[in-house]
Order: sequence, then structure tokens, then C-alpha cells
Amino acid sequence: MKLKKLEISGFKSFFEKENIQFPVGISAIVGPNGCGKSNVVDALRWVMGEQSVKTLRGKSMEDVIFAGTKGKMPVNMAEVSLTLLNDNGSAPEELKDFTEIMLTRRLYRSGESAYLINKRPCRLKDVQRVFLGSGLGAKSYAVIQQGNIGAITDAGPDERRFFIEEAAGTTIFKSKKTEALRKVKTTNQNLLRINDIISEIKRQMASLKRQARKAQLYKTHQERVKQLDFRLALLHYDDFTQRIDEADSLLKELKDEDIGHSTQLEKLDLAVEEIKLKRWEKNQEISTQKSDKYEMQRDIDRAENDLAHFKKDVERLALEASELEMASKELNEKRSKMESEIAQCDNQNGIIKNKIDKTKITIEKLQSDSTGIKEELSALNRDLGICNTKLVDKVAQEARYKNIYQNASSNKENLKRRMKRANEEEAIAKKEATDALNKETRGKERLETLKLKINDLSKRIEKTGKQLDDKSKTLAAQVKHVQTLEFEQNNNKSNYAALKKMEDGFEWYKDGVKAIMKAHSLKPDEPDLSIDPQSTSLQKDVICLMADVIDPEPAFATAVEAALGESLQYILVKNQQTGLDAIDYLQSHSAGRSGFIPISTVRQIEYGQQKKPDPAKLLLNHVSVKKGFDKITSALLGHVLVVDDINEAKTIFNRNGARQTIVTQDGDILSHEGLIIGGSKDNFAGIFSKKQEVKDLKHSIDVLTRKLESARADQAEMESELRILENDLQQLIDQKNKTSQQEVEAEKDFYKASEDLKHCRHHLEIVRLEQQQLMGEESDADEEIQEYNNALAEISDDIADLQKDVAEKSAQADSISEQVNTFDQEIVELKLKMTSLNAKLDNNNHTENRLKEFLDDNIEQFEQLIAEINRKNQKENSLKQKIKKFEQSLFANYEDIKT
Repeated sequence: MKLKKLEISGFKSFFEKENIQFPVGISAIVGPNGCGKSNVVDALRWVMGEQSVKTLRGKSMEDVIFAGTKGKMPVNMAEVSLTLLNDNGSAPEELKDFTEIMLTRRLYRSGESAYLINKRPCRLKDVQRVFLGSGLGAKSYAVIQQGNIGAITDAGPDERRFFIEEAAGTTIFKSKKTEALRKVKTTNQNLLRINDIISEIKRQMASLKRQARKAQLYKTHQERVKQLDFRLALLHYDDFTQRIDEADSLLKELKDEDIGHSTQLEKLDLAVEEIKLKRWEKNQEISTQKSDKYEMQRDIDRAENDLAHFKKDVERLALEASELEMASKELNEKRSKMESEIAQCDNQNGIIKNKIDKTKITIEKLQSDSTGIKEELSALNRDLGICNTKLVDKVAQEARYKNIYQNASSNKENLKRRMKRANEEEAIAKKEATDALNKETRGKERLETLKLKINDLSKRIEKTGKQLDDKSKTLAAQVKHVQTLEFEQNNNKSNYAALKKMEDGFEWYKDGVKAIMKAHSLKPDEPDLSIDPQSTSLQKDVICLMADVIDPEPAFATAVEAALGESLQYILVKNQQTGLDAIDYLQSHSAGRSGFIPISTVRQIEYGQQKKPDPAKLLLNHVSVKKGFDKITSALLGHVLVVDDINEAKTIFNRNGARQTIVTQDGDILSHEGLIIGGSKDNFAGIFSKKQEVKDLKHSIDVLTRKLESARADQAEMESELRILENDLQQLIDQKNKTSQQEVEAEKDFYKASEDLKHCRHHLEIVRLEQQQLMGEESDADEEIQEYNNALAEISDDIADLQKDVAEKSAQADSISEQVNTFDQEIVELKLKMTSLNAKLDNNNHTENRLKEFLDDNIEQFEQLIAEINRKNQKENSLKQKIKKFEQSLFANYEDIKT
């Protein structure tokens, strides 16, 4: 059976239907990584019945369905069809007539699956049966996945056995055997269950028989009960008939009495009806009264509620009225106060007006007295007046400039204070800028330190990673070395176990020897040496094989085997009778033939007068004999000489003529009778060679075990060093990650410090600009003060000039009329006094007008309060009248309710 064609649709990376033809011979799928080579192998295994999701490289069986890509939607079904050529007739009986067999497997996303053979539904078991004995299958190595080629060469004995059986086609029989054993086991379980069912049915049958007897007894008793019920019913019928007759007669009597009672009952019913009618009328009256009472009670409740509200309103109105009266009192007090103030103003105005009138009269009198003098001095006075006016203007101008000068000085002081604050702010800004600069410098240095640390850690990580890679490669080589040693050890163990099993089973010996040794449960190389073999008190009759008591040197093993021949397989027994008994055993069991050596009757070779051979030529001296068996070995090999070749053997035989057997190291023999036996070596190794092979394998296994232990120790040490390096690398990576985080934080701090420095410098620039502005304003103020100082100086000069002119003119006027000065002075004083009085009069008039306005407002508020108080009092009186009415109404309602 061979693969012919594979059709894939919706399986893993195969979105569209793909058809893959397999040519005759071995086929290999080649392609770059990720092209889907392994998916083809997975499809083959899947259609052959593979159920392991792990083998198919997935997490669930649904993963084999195409999951979709950017340009292709996912599908809902995966289908793989495999066409096989049935060219050798290894298919099952029902498919042998087909030249091609098509296997199909489908899987839906809903979890449903289907198997088909030649497009007909079947079971998974049927698919697996197709491959039994054919060398194909999901577990076979007819299909080898990438990376699994070495698994065949590295397989153990059991796995190689499985591969050989699969290739030989015997797995079908093992499968049939397993299936048959399973069916037998199932049948045995079914038989056990059937026996249990039979015993349960038997137990239930006994119970059913008891129930049947009870049912029959119940049926008999039921019939008896029916008869008794029938008789009892007859008795009850007669009794009831008699009672019915008596009841009928009594009923007639009662009917007669009922007629009289009915007449009386009608009369009583009429009386009852009259009483009911009266009671209904009374109830109607009571209901009316109750409804009136309820209505009155509701009116009373409403009246009480309104009364409570009215009382509260009266209290509220009384309170508001008292508050209004208090407010009116306050207004009266204010009005009285304002009226008194107005009166005072009127009195003061009268006094001031009198003073003004008196002053006017005095002024007129003085003016009339000084008219003549004034006319004379009019020109001078006019000039003096002009000078005074100018002087007054200059004084006023001087006062204005002084005021401006004071304001400028105050502004300058304010500018100095602002300048001082600006200087303080500049110092603070400088300190903040210096701190921010230091902080930025420290952040920059820390950032550079962290970057250097990260670079150092990166170099260390790279170095440690390189060491880790080197150590991993060394460890991989060591692991491969250990695996090689393990493979070699397993191979030697397998060979040793096979040879040891053959040795323990005496496979190298004749059937007779094998039967006797197994019958006495003896093993090779285990002769009983606890007692001298020559002693007559041996506990075992059969001791061991002749081959087990001698151990020739490796170079003389072939010579010893040739010299001893078949006697090498002879069995050492206690005496001749034991040998005879063993022969009888072999004859009775048809177990073959064997030779026996009775250790009690073996005679040692004696040379007598003959010249003893050269010890170096004696074969016995090249054989190691186990203790106690020297005599037997001497008897068998004591007369055998060993030489290099057959020609030397012929020379020795012809020269001394002694009765000795001569054997070469290659196994050629010249017997003491003169017989020559020789030729090439047999293809199959002898017993000693096989024993030596077992020893060599045992020694090789021990050596490999020591090497393997040493290699495993080295591997463990390397793994420990690798783990240390991995831990170091992980620590360095963690340290680097931590340092990177610190670097990010340092960058944030550095950025923040830079921003703070920018803000501080910007603030410092603003403060300095403000300082410059203040300095400019201070300079402007100084210029303004200087300008005002100059103007004041000029004004002072003008005032001095004017005062000088006034003094000169005054001196001229003094000489003309000293009285004019006096009159003028008096007139000026009086005018000033009159001006002051006029000002006071104006002020008093203004105050009086303001008080009158306040008084008018007070009067208006008072009138409003009086009106509000009257309204509140009226409402209070109205509410009191309502309360009185409601109280009278409530009293009347209470009286009505009581009545």
C-alpha cells in the first residue's frame, strides 16, 4: 500500500483546495520556513486518525481549521482526503477488491467530525484498520516530520522493535490479539454481569412467588368479603324499610302540626315586619342625625382650624402693629430732633443776618467817610489793587505748584518703595534662578551618570550574554556527549542483556545440557564452591558445567576450545550414579544428549618414566582454574601441549613419540593417536569467546557508567554555572531596566528643572524690566520736581517783585492818608467777616434744606406707618369679630351636638 494523492481544503494554512501527488519512491517536501511543509505532514497524520492535539502542534482540535488572514475569511470546515494504492493486497478483506482507497476526514467548528472510506461514512476504528499491517499509520515512520529523523537512530530497543514489527506487518496481528483479548475481557465481564442478573432474577422470582400466593389469598378473601357485604346489605335493607315506614307515619303527624304552626308563624311574621319597619324608620332618623352630627363636627373642626389661624393672624398683626408703633416712635424722635436742628439753624441764620446787616451799615459808614480819601488815592489804590491781584494770583500759583511738588515728591517716595520691592524681587528671582540652575546641573550630571551606568550595564549584559552563549554551546556539546554515552551504554546494555539472557538460558549449549541445567535450576558461572568437590559430602549432585570452572588466557581460548571439544559442555556431577540418573532423565523427556564428568572417579594423568613436557608448552599452564577443580582440569588438559603452528606440532610429535595431544593457538589439533584436525575458524564464536564478550560488555558498561556519571556531573556543573550566568544576566537586565526607569525619571526631573530655570529667568527679566521702568519713572519724577522747583523759584521772584512794588506804593499812599489804610483795613476785615458770615449762612441754609428734606421723608414714612398701623388694627379688629362669631358658632354647634 502506497501514498498516491493528498487533497487538502481548509486545513491550517490551506485555504483553497490543494492537490498533492506523491510519485513512486521516497518523497521529500522542501521549502523555506513558514511555507507549510509541516502542515502537509500534519494533514497526513490527521487523515490517518491522529487524535493527539500536541502532535498536530495545536492547543485544541479546532486549531486545524483555517482561521483566516487579512484578505481571507476563516472557514468553518477542514477536510483532508488521502488516496492509497492497494497494490500489495494488504488492505482489509472488505477493501481488497479496490485498486485505490480514498480516506477522508472532516471537522466542523461546531465540534462535529466525520470519517469516510471511498466516500462512505465509517468509524475511526475502520480507518485505523486500513493501515494495520501495511507499514503506514499515524504513528509509523513511513511519514517522517522535520526534526524527527534522529528519533529513529536514537530509539531504544523497544521502539526499534516496534519499527521492525511495523515494517514486517505484524502489528495487525498484535492489534487483532489486543482486540480479541479486549473482547474476551468484555465477554467475561458480561458473563459476570449475566450471572449477577440471573441471581437477582432468581431472588426476584422467589419474592414474586410469595407475592403471587399473597395475591391469590387476597382474591379468595375478597370474594368472601363480597358475599358477606351482600348479606349485610340485605339485613340493612330490611332494617331501613322498617325505619322508613315509621318515619312516614311520623311525617304525617308532623305535617298536621306544621299547618297550625304555619298559621301562628304567619302572624308572628306580620308582627316582625311591623317591628322591622319601625326599626328601619328609627335607623333612618339615627342615620340622619349621625350625618348631621358628622357635618356639624366637620364644621366645628373647620371653625376650630380657622379660629386657630385667626388667632395666629391676630397675634401676628399685634406683633406687627407693635413693631410699626415702635418704628413710628423712632420716626417721631428723629422728626423732633430734625425740627430742633432746623430751629437752631433758623436762629443762627437770624443772628448771622443781623451781623451781616450791622456789618453792611458799618461798611457803608466807613465807605462814606473815606470816599474823599479814596478818590484821592484811587489811582494809587487801583495800581495797588492790580499789584495785589497779581500777588494773589502768584501766591495761588505758588500754592498750586507746591501742591504739585508735594504730589511729585510723594510719587517719588512711592517709586522708591516700588524700586525697593523690585530689588527684593530681583534678589529672590536671582536666588531662584541660581537654585534652578544648580538643580538643572545636578539633574544633567545625574542623567549623564545614569546613561554611563546603562552603557556599562549594556556592555556587561553583552559580555554575560556572550559567556552564556558560549556556556550554552559547551553545555549543548556536553549534553550531546552525555546522550552519546547514554546511547552507547544503552546499546551495550541491550547487547549485554541479550547475551546474558542467552547465557542464563544456556542457548550456547546442546539441548541435553540445557535441559539438565534448567531442571536443577543452575546458572552459568555459579558452581557450588562452598565444599571441596572431592569431598563425599557434597549437597548437590549436579555441580556445574566444565566451561564454568576454567578461564583460559585470551590468546589460548581457541586452543582450549579445540582441545576440550565437546567435553567443554560436559556437566560436572557428584558421581557416576548422578550421571546415569541424568541420562535417564534426558531419555525419559526426549531432551537430547549430554556428557557428564563424575568428579569422584576422574583420574589424574601420570607421566611415570616419561619425560615431562616443557611447562611453557603445557596448555594447562595457560588456563586459570577455579579452586577445587584442579584435578578435573588436569585430567582433561594435562596431556595437551600448545604450539604456534601445526608444523611445530608435527615436529614435536615425531621427535618424542609421546602420547600427547598437541594443539596450536589457532585451534589445529594433532592428537596422541596421530589424528590431525584443523582448517579455518567457524563463523560462530565459541563458548569462551561469547563469555569473554559478555565480560567485555560488562566491563564496557561499567566504564561507560563511570564516564557517564563523570559527564553528568560535568553537565550538572555546567548547568549550575549556566543558571548562575542566567541569574547574573537577569539581575543585570533588571538592574538595567531599573536604571532605565531612573533615567526616565532623571530626564523628567532635568526637563522640569530646565523649565523651572526658564521660568525663573523669565521672571528675572520681567523684574529687571520693571526695575528699568521704575528707574525711568523715577528719572521723570526727578525732572518734574526740578521743573517745579524752577517754576517755584521764578514765582518766588515774581512775588518778591510784586511785594516790593506794593511796599513802595503803600509807602507813597501812607504819606497821603493814614486813615485810608485804617479804613481800608477795617473795610477789608469787615468784608472778610461778612464773607465768612455769608459762608456760614449758606452752610446753614444748605443744612436746613437737607434737614427739611429729611423731615419731609420722615413725615411721609410716618404717615405710611400710621396708615399701615390703622390697616393692621382694622384687620385685627375684623379678625377678633370673626373669632367672636366663630366662638359663638362653635358654642352653638357644641350645644347642638350635646342635644
